[in-house]
Amino acid sequence: MKEVDGLINAKRPKPAEPKPSPKDFVWPKQSDHDDVVAKKIAASLQELLPAREWTHSQLARELWGTDHEGKVRNIAKARGWLVADHPIPNEEHAAYLAQVLDVSMARLLEPEGKFSPHPPLIRKRSPNGVNLSKMGKKKKKGTVKADRTPSGKDREKQREYNAAYRARLKKAKAKTKRPYVKRVHTNGSGAPVEHDPSAWILEEGVPVPTYEMSSHEEIPNHVKLTIDAVVPQPRAMAILHMLEHFAPAEEED
Repeated sequence: MKEVDGLINAKRPKPAEPKPSPKDFVWPKQSDHDDVVAKKIAASLQELLPAREWTHSQLARELWGTDHEGKVRNIAKARGWLVADHPIPNEEHAAYLAQVLDVSMARLLEPEGKFSPHPPLIRKRSPNGVNLSKMGKKKKKGTVKADRTPSGKDREKQREYNAAYRARLKKAKAKTKRPYVKRVHTNGSGAPVEHDPSAWILEEGVPVPTYEMSSHEEIPNHVKLTIDAVVPQPRAMAILHMLEHFAPAEEED
């Protein structure tokens, strides 16, 4: 199909020519995010479109035309304006919007009636995203279940179950978490001091003793032992005592 351009996206768009507004009129900025303004625009569209026997799709066609497949462009944006979604039209789009509806830009902010969140122009969306109008008349009632997960479970109950599961999991992790225990340098036995009488504690900043032991290359049944340690004096004296060599006393005749 041939693409059809709208007023806004034409190759050479002409400046919008809506009916004149008061001299001091200023179109509100999109960045304001004012719900009151959005509802005023929506209420005006809910009045002006039925008067022309238009839907939001026909409004989108006038503004943006159709693509190469014949589909109307930006239907979602036109729909959003009709139900007070943000952002509101910018000043340029508002001018074209007023032009196609043959009103002034000021009229878009001056509805005669109240805003309806569910206007008759908009087909109600089904809760689970299924287009009810395309399901056909042969579908039985209850085929589409509202507020269900893809697997068919009640969505609200599933959320409650998930929240309870996460709470249980968090509680279990808190119970199994190991408490912080300050470790001290000992003689390397690995056992707590209070459970091992042979363990001894080094002063703060003293490195753990290191040693190397290897077989002697020349003397059998002997080993080479190298110790590098800063130890309490009683431990050092005990090590020296083990290393002292005493000659055996000579036997008297």
